[in-house]
Amino acid sequence: MKHLMKLLFVPFLLFFSCTTQVDGVLNDGDLPQNNEDASVEATLHPVGISFSKSSIAAFAEEGISEIGIYVYMDGSLIYGEKQPLVHGAIEVPLPLGENLQTFVVANADEVADADQLSTAVIRQNDNMQKPVYISEIIGFTSDNSVKSLDVELKRLVGQAVFVPVESQEEMDGITQFDALDITFTNVGVAYSVKEEKAVLEDVTVRTNRESGFGAYVYSFPTENNGSRTSVDVAYLKEGVIVNRTNGSLDTGIIFKSSKRSVVHMEILNEDWVETEWESMIEEIDF
Repeated sequence: MKHLMKLLFVPFLLFFSCTTQVDGVLNDGDLPQNNEDASVEATLHPVGISFSKSSIAAFAEEGISEIGIYVYMDGSLIYGEKQPLVHGAIEVPLPLGENLQTFVVANADEVADADQLSTAVIRQNDNMQKPVYISEIIGFTSDNSVKSLDVELKRLVGQAVFVPVESQEEMDGITQFDALDITFTNVGVAYSVKEEKAVLEDVTVRTNRESGFGAYVYSFPTENNGSRTSVDVAYLKEGVIVNRTNGSLDTGIIFKSSKRSVVHMEILNEDWVETEWESMIEEIDF
């Protein structure tokens, strides 16, 4: 998977003279409907967003079918829309002759409180089971002095993976439990675009024999939060908790972009239930 994806803002040759200021917020690409529609439209500059074949292939590899584009003027949203990736071309109407800021995000479930750049927060609502890509906040002027604007999308999240060390034969012989609830503490489930800081919550993932009793979560970076991630394991049989570890097991994980931390644990070791543990952590790029 390519870590960097480049988007190219290509101004159309056709543009209009700037006669009035755009009034109001353009949400989902809709223009304000009032008696000044004609003059408002005359201030808009259609901007095409095109993708290279390699970028389209990279998005397809991750199953990403749309991106979110957010453009701000004086810190307030003037364009915010999720656009499908169809034929590698997207058109965005923007006011001419203005100093603007933009960021682009892919694979996020929600961009909340996006009316102001200072409050925009990216959220994941699927139990942190997929990666998110985002660009930096980029400032530009919407006139012909900017022929193109390069935007790089980087994978924003890190990942923690829980892996039992027992052999498949040992796991096939387990009868005392049939599922595990793996709780990862201090996971970055949301991310402030302006502050570049994660919002932390605990995330529980249920796993079973069919998945090898393994589990994982993605997380926005937690390097700026001064926190480490622990793991709590509950053993279940037919949906009922029959045992659990003696409190959270400290992994020492701090989530970093494009870093995967693997937690190896002996799930059949009863010592984890009664005492603290010494975890075995492996950190790799992904």
